[in-house]
Amino acid sequence: MIDLDVESLFLYFGDDYIINDKIRMHQPLIGEVVDYGEGSYFSMVHQLTAIPSDVKSILWDMPEPIDWMQISDFDLFVMFSQNLTPDKTGIIFGDLDFSKLKPYRHPQNDGIVLADKDAGVLIDELIYMRMMVFLRKLHNITPKPEKAKGKRAKQAMIDEDRRNREFNKDKPFKSYLLPLISAVKVRQGYTRDYVRNMGLFEFFDDLARLQIIYNSDHLMNAAYAGTLDMKRIDKKELNWLRES
Repeated sequence: MIDLDVESLFLYFGDDYIINDKIRMHQPLIGEVVDYGEGSYFSMVHQLTAIPSDVKSILWDMPEPIDWMQISDFDLFVMFSQNLTPDKTGIIFGDLDFSKLKPYRHPQNDGIVLADKDAGVLIDELIYMRMMVFLRKLHNITPKPEKAKGKRAKQAMIDEDRRNREFNKDKPFKSYLLPLISAVKVRQGYTRDYVRNMGLFEFFDDLARLQIIYNSDHLMNAAYAGTLDMKRIDKKELNWLRES
């Protein structure tokens, strides 16, 4: 069995993740996301990591409707990658141009691969999975595949997805990172330049660690004050060195 996981410690130190000699994935710093544009950045990440369940109505409303339950994650990536140029993905993938990748039949297993024969770039399903593991773990994205039981349930789920997209399309952008950055900076005494040069995984892990320490300290203080029944508390909740 192939281990596709990316070690958390590796992500914490923010080194580039090398897939092969043609594909290198960069973990952006907070400042790079700010310069790129926070809204555009997360929109691009979600487009890269989307699974069919995330785009039910988009698939169904195409000129030739596609049932999201009949298409694989990789097939969806093959479709969506044609719109991903380096000006959109360069912050992570550098000069790799997904829009130049064309689908071909795999010579050995009859599956689909994406390839730019001139540049010598090839993405098969395994390489795709490695890229997605990195992106999802970096951004704390957990795929949520959905299945419908019957035609009526399927149509209801498509209609709901379409309504949600229509409802959210004109919503003004609201920063996700700003309150998190402000909280870490104020609580820890970080300078703006320090935060600006933090990797994304380092930043989110520090934020989670800060919450663990805060909760552990409050539980310990309550225990010493006699206002907390220690028998009702899981002892690991007092350990601020535990995994986040």
